[in-house]
Amino acid sequence: MTSALDMTSALADAPSLEALRGALDPLDFMAGWNKHEPSLWKEPRTRYKPALWRWADAKAGLDAAGRLINAEQAERRNLFMVNPLEGNHYDTLRTLVSAYQMILPGEEARTHRHSPNALRLVLECAEDCFTIVDGVRIDMRPGDVLLTPGMCWHGHGNQGKRPGYWIDYLDVPLVHLIEPMFFDHWDGGLQAASSASRDNPWVYPLAAQLERLKSAAPDPFGRLRVELGAPAMPTTGLYMEKLAAGTAGRPLRATENQIFTAVSGAGSTRIAGQTFEWRRGDTFCIPSWHGFSHEAREASVLFCVSDYPVQSKLGFFRIENLPSA
Repeated sequence: MTSALDMTSALADAPSLEALRGALDPLDFMAGWNKHEPSLWKEPRTRYKPALWRWADAKAGLDAAGRLINAEQAERRNLFMVNPLEGNHYDTLRTLVSAYQMILPGEEARTHRHSPNALRLVLECAEDCFTIVDGVRIDMRPGDVLLTPGMCWHGHGNQGKRPGYWIDYLDVPLVHLIEPMFFDHWDGGLQAASSASRDNPWVYPLAAQLERLKSAAPDPFGRLRVELGAPAMPTTGLYMEKLAAGTAGRPLRATENQIFTAVSGAGSTRIAGQTFEWRRGDTFCIPSWHGFSHEAREASVLFCVSDYPVQSKLGFFRIENLPSA
């Protein structure tokens, strides 16, 4: 066995760079002049790809799953939107993941909590479809944005006569990157509600955001958008953006990772040379530093989920206009 003294001597007495490299390897040093690949580059680059997921496909898949698997077997009956890059089985983007979810009449999705921040955009639901956050029952309405900040207890139930459908957005991939993951189940299934209210910081009704959009002035990049909270979640920026029929937005690119869902209307978004057609309920993603522009065929509202708060706090965020095509 080679002693620590022998290894240190081998370093000090190395007769060549090749010998020095051989002496460094067993000590888990990497010589900067022999790096396998650069660790710095001129501008952002990512393996994540622009992609779009259709609500019609998700609904068909969830309805089939409703026949084939119950909520207890699935924990949550959901379909993750997995970025189509090789080897990826979960992430939608580097810091964000999104999924379509459904709950059947009479079902309960048991209460749990976790480090990642989560939120949902309600697509369809009957009366008496609800979530319970830290003991507060919140009845869902289509278009609601509902928050479950990190380590808040949350579970769902459906006492109505029709399935409830929504889209989940979480910062799980970010937590995976920095690793402070914790997860707990509530003892006893669904936490009982101690009160019921839609008037609390966890609820952003669509009607209120549409009213705000009526008086919204264009931002420096020409967008008619409002922010939910300031921000609503510590790691995740949430925005509602209005597009007039027949209009096209300015081409932009930004360092933030963004997931968009069409709340209403129909149109297309061009991302790094690819065109993605969307309509109500469809979801698409724009990876960091990919140029994009929206075009609306109908009056439309887009919901945007972004990692802007993290990038802004760390001083990394950058956004710029691009030349029109």
